Amino acid sequence: MTITSATPQAVQAFLDERQGLFRAFDHDLKHGVSANEIARMAAPAVSRPVVLAYLNAKELAADVHRILRSARLEGIFGADITGEIGRGARVVHLTLVVDPQEIERDQDTLVMHLADILLPEGIRLDTPEQSSIAEALWDGESVRLRRQKRQRAQHTGS
Repeated sequence: MTITSATPQAVQAFLDERQGLFRAFDHDLKHGVSANEIARMAAPAVSRPVVLAYLNAKELAADVHRILRSARLEGIFGADITGEIGRGARVVHLTLVVDPQEIERDQDTLVMHLADILLPEGIRLDTPEQSSIAEALWDGESVRLRRQKRQRAQHTGS
C-alpha cells in the first residue's frame, strides 16, 4: 500500500498564501495605508518586526528608484531588496547595472553625485569595509543603502 504525503502540497499552499499576503501588504502600502496599520492588521499572521522590515525595505527601494529615475541614473544604478518574502532580513542594495567600461564619467565623481542626491532624501550608502563605494560598485559588488534615522528635535527648557 502506497501512502501519499499531504505535506508537500500543504507547504506549497502555505508558501503561495504567504506570497499573496505580502502582495496585499504591497497593495495597501501603495494605496496609502501606513506601515504601522498594515503591521497591526497582519499581527495574527506575521510578526510586526517582519512586516515593518519588509515594508521599510520596499519603501526605501521605491524611493531610490524614483531618485535614480529623476536624476537620469536609472540605467546606470539599480536597487534590489535581499531576503525571501516573509523571512530573514530585508536589506536594500545599490548595484551598477551596466558594464563599468560603458560609463564615461569618472567613477568617484559619479558616486559623489549619487550620494549628494540621496542625502536630502535621508538615504546614505554604507561604505564597504575593504574598499571605497566606487571601487566596490565597479568591481561588481553591491553597496547597502540605509535610511538615516530621523533626529528628534530636542526641547530646550527656558
